[in-house]
Order: sequence, then C-alpha cells, then structure tokens
Amino acid sequence: MKIETLILIPARSGSKGIPDKNIKLLGGKPLIAWTAEILSKANLKASLAILSTDSEKYAKLGRDLGLLTPFIRPAEYAADDSSAVSVVLNALQWFETEYGYIPEQLLWLQPTSPFRSAEMILKAFTLLTKQQADAVVACKEIHRNLSTLFYQENGHLSALSKNTPIQTTRQQIKPLLTPNGALYLCNTAAFLKNKSFYPDQTIPLIMNTVMSLDIDSEEDWLLAEAYIKQGLVK
Repeated sequence: MKIETLILIPARSGSKGIPDKNIKLLGGKPLIAWTAEILSKANLKASLAILSTDSEKYAKLGRDLGLLTPFIRPAEYAADDSSAVSVVLNALQWFETEYGYIPEQLLWLQPTSPFRSAEMILKAFTLLTKQQADAVVACKEIHRNLSTLFYQENGHLSALSKNTPIQTTRQQIKPLLTPNGALYLCNTAAFLKNKSFYPDQTIPLIMNTVMSLDIDSEEDWLLAEAYIKQGLVK
C-alpha cells in the first residue's frame, strides 16, 4: 500500500526545562506514549508514523511503543535552535531515499501535547479534504482584543493596537486564535514550496484548554498531572 501520510513525532533528548521530558512518566506512562496511543486509536490508513529522535534510548522506547525509529536524527537537527522545518526536511529526505517518492501529507505531532484526541486528528484530515486546504493547524482561542495585549516599552504598557477601545467584556470580543502546538497537518507540496506549516490556505482546528496544553515547564507538567487527577483527560 502506498503511504499517503508521513507522521512525525519529534522527540529530542536535550530538554533543559524538564530533563528527559519526552520520556518522563506522566500518569504512569512515558510522555511519548500518550501520542503513540492516540495515534493507535485514530488508526489512520495509508500512513507511516516515525519517531524522530537523536537518542538511542528514546528510539528503543519508541519501538516498544509501536513507533518506527528508522534513523537517528543528526546532531545539527537536534540543537536548541534547530527548526521544525529542518527536522521535517531531514525525515522527508530519508523517506524519499527509502521509498522513491514523497508522501502526499505530513502530520506533525509533538509529544508535549499529550491530550489531543484521536477524534481531533481525524477531524483535521476531514477539514483538509472537505475545505480543499493546504494545511490544518490546531489552535486555541484567546478572548482578548488587540488593545488589551501589550508590549513593554521603556517600562510602560504599549497596546498592540490603539485603533480600538480597550474592551473587557468577553461577549464583545471576537476571539483571537493562536497555534497550540498539538497538531500540524500539511500537504507536502505546499510545505516544500513554503518551507512552513502555514501555507496560504491554512485553516484552524480549535481545541479546548485541556487538549491545548503544551508542556514546556515544570508548572505545565504539574497542570497536566492535575488534569489527569481531576478526570479531565479521556
């Protein structure tokens, strides 16, 4: 069967905020396992899921979880300042060498967003097809007006936009959207053309607060544990 979707789960070993974050136990299982299990539930057809990692230890864990780890990511693509684009291009180079073609779609799933659901993953594919989009990006809502978002300039607050009055009533504000990091689905041709997950025809997939949690700090980790303890995670 021809592989239509290459699924990339990026998990480098050099996390400084939370050492070995991607394999640390959350709710009794390694962080990577949350994404591996959701992928299994989504049961995507004609897809190949690989763990892109710079660590043999992480690679072994990935294999134990049912993920392919066909290569170890070179050090130049695993530094603090390495871009997601470079990691994708590295994986696509491997894929084309291995299979002789490139997949139609790319799905980027960061382990640090453990609470996205299988339903949301499937919905992303439905949106991409039905709306003939180039990409779908998971987002969360921010109920703020630009006039209530500020820079700090010379020690003072300076609004991003001074064209509208400051509004504080939730009902009056059209929500802003910001990527939550949980999911990026992109047509490969559009990705290669733009070198970005945000080509022109990109549509949002809005997720709730729990699904939108991106674990980047110890405080985020504690919040994730609290969500699990309170039964907010399915």
